[in-house]
Amino acid sequence: MESFRVVLGYLGIGVAAVVGIVSIIWLLLFVRIFFGTQGIPQAITNFFELIATGKIDQAYQLTTDSFRAQASKKQFLKLIKTNKIKQYQRLKMAIPTVKGKNCTMEVTLITKSGIEIPLNIGLMKQGKDWQVDVLENI
Repeated sequence: MESFRVVLGYLGIGVAAVVGIVSIIWLLLFVRIFFGTQGIPQAITNFFELIATGKIDQAYQLTTDSFRAQASKKQFLKLIKTNKIKQYQRLKMAIPTVKGKNCTMEVTLITKSGIEIPLNIGLMKQGKDWQVDVLENI
């Protein structure tokens, strides 16, 4: 009976250690993800709200230099018109994939008429702010 208590004691210590280690790992991952993605939803929402309110120039300035090198303002306007982005009402965002200063995620733009438009958006961190680097249909 005495050896059974000793075994239970060691088993309890082992279980507590495993739970403690898992909790610490989970906490570290949570903190890393939270601080790594901070500001992404606001940047995306701000980008689409500027387009919806007709502030296309300001929205275009929220894109990276590489985006502007690949898509002229005329092409940007065509993308907005083709995808009915100007009719933006709200977004559904998937979980972002962050690699260093780059982030990609799928968003579903919901228009005022209820149409759902799936888009792939890529962001790049410039200083403290996120800028749109990729915007394309899925």
